[in-house]
Amino acid sequence: MKSGKQRRLEIKQRRLERSAKNKAVDRYDIANRPLYSVEANHAELVHNNTYGALPLFYVDMPFECSDCGSDELWTAKQQKWWYEVVKGGINSVAIRCRGCRKKEQLRKSEARKVHLEGLAKKGKKP
Repeated sequence: MKSGKQRRLEIKQRRLERSAKNKAVDRYDIANRPLYSVEANHAELVHNNTYGALPLFYVDMPFECSDCGSDELWTAKQQKWWYEVVKGGINSVAIRCRGCRKKEQLRKSEARKVHLEGLAKKGKKP
């Protein structure tokens, strides 16, 4: 019996292979929509002030983490959440894996804490 970690690695590998096939997919052509894609809601994408066309669907996108260099996958579901719920820019893409993203958030919060402590010592309000 396989462990949960082994199973997750297998799933990730299959998704990476599938996304390699979908790399050439045109996100603006609904006739050639892949099976494992998520439909875009254009009503939620109106915050994007762009002259370009908005995607009709999202497909899994492979990327290499800019910090550790591991091969990762930005899933269609994660893209939908980023673009439509969080209202991220339509031209933004994932660059860090989950672990490196958490490390970067921790680093920034520590730097912010040190900065605010320094301001407090000087007697200034942030």
